Parts: sequence; structure tokens; C-alpha cells
Amino acid sequence: MNKIEDILVVSDLDNTLLTAENGIPEFNLQMIKKFQQLGGNFTVATGRSIESVAHYLDQMELSTPAITYNGGIIYDYKSKIFLLKETLPESAKQALEIIRQNFPDVGTEIMCDNNRLYMIRENAYTFKHVEDENLSYVCSDVSSVKNNWIKVLFADRNSRLLELQEFCRTLPFDDIEFVMSNTIYFEMLPKGTTKGTALAKLCDMLNLDIKNTVAIGDYYNDIELLRSAGLSVCVDNAPQDIKNICHAVVPKCTDGGVGHLLAQIIKSCNTQ
Repeated sequence: MNKIEDILVVSDLDNTLLTAENGIPEFNLQMIKKFQQLGGNFTVATGRSIESVAHYLDQMELSTPAITYNGGIIYDYKSKIFLLKETLPESAKQALEIIRQNFPDVGTEIMCDNNRLYMIRENAYTFKHVEDENLSYVCSDVSSVKNNWIKVLFADRNSRLLELQEFCRTLPFDDIEFVMSNTIYFEMLPKGTTKGTALAKLCDMLNLDIKNTVAIGDYYNDIELLRSAGLSVCVDNAPQDIKNICHAVVPKCTDGGVGHLLAQIIKSCNTQ
């Protein structure tokens, strides 16, 4: 293990660091604070928006910029500047039209580079999304969304999204990425935009060796992040195929898995 000040821990948010229902476990908050007081670096990599992440910054400090929108944006909350902004190509509009023709019932949101969420099709699952993340939004039709698109989020029951996922695999768009980010959320992103590619770019910005990063996650949109980091860890509530690609498994989210990881890193550094 390296010196603690050389280590960057990058955590997914939902069902890894916190749950929408219960927030951040107190043990996680205690260990994040202790880890950073000792010189360690901590940030998050999430599908959430800049606005949504900001709701938690009164509880915890991020010592480096955050990866948001599943890698679409790297944002420095301290200086309030964008360090990276990936946007969907024009073909995304055509792809979305095809999807909406075939899945008109699926909830649909467009998130743009003005940090605004446009609600295209509401349902119970989009309502849960904006309620859980305390997001403001504007009801709109697609043609009225003029800003650059960062991502499109589809929300519905898991079985319906699995049907949508299979359908999207048949679409002829090689400049678009699709990923399941939750059991009830499915996303359209620019091709090559992942938490993992964003982590590599963040490390370049910080002049940090990516081998000195530790990533912790729980779901399929974390795969590239986990594969890119020097050490990959998942919480025990992760699916088995996510556990299979990780170096270690820590207790589940609600039992403070991120805190347990940070405690292990602190102990390892202190015993060198």
C-alpha cells in the first residue's frame, strides 16, 4: 500500500456510499473525515447530476473533483468549474425518437449541460427519481430541449427496462452508449463515456498514477470504474457478477461498507 496521501478513493453513491431512503451511514461519514484528515483523497463517481451530489456536501468533503452523470461531467465543487463535459451526438435525437415510438410508456428524462433536467415522459419511476434525489425539473417535449444533452435516463420496472436494453442492442448507432445504472434506470450516454474513462482523465488532471486509486461500487454502470482503478472493491449487496470482477468485498451499503474500506486502508498505511 502507498502512502495515504498518494491514494485516491473513488466511491459510487447509490447503494454504495448511501441509500436514497436512509442517506449516508454515520460510520461512512466518520471514516471519510478521518481518512482525509490523515491526508487521503476522497471523491465520488456517480450517475447523479451536479445538483444532486451537492445535497450531500454539507455532510462530507470531497478533496478532489467529482465524476458525475456516469462520467459525462467532471466537476470541481470547490472552484465551481467544469473540468470535463461530454455531450451526446445529434444521432441521440433520432435514437430517442425510435425508442419512444417502441416504448411510449417508459419514463424519459433528458439531462443537459445547463445542469437542468427536462421531463419528457413522467411515470411512477421518474417521480421516484426526482423525489429521491431532490431534483428540480422542467416538463418539456423533445423539440424544446435546445441545450447540449449529457445523458438520457429511462425509468421503469426492471423487466420493462431489460426489454428496452435488448431493443437498444439492435439500434444502428455506434456513437451512443447504453447502460443499466440501477434496477429501475437505464441510460443513454455518449460513446466511450463511463466512470472508468472519466477516472483516467481525472488522474491525468491531478497528475496521479491510476494504480494508486481505489474504486468501490455496486452495479453495472460501475464496471469500467472498477476495472480501471488500481484496486477494485464492491459492497456486499452488489450482484455476484460484479463481485466476481473485484479484488475485495466489504459489508453492504447500509452497514457502512465504504467506511470499512477506508478503515482497512488507514490500518494498512499505519502498519507499514
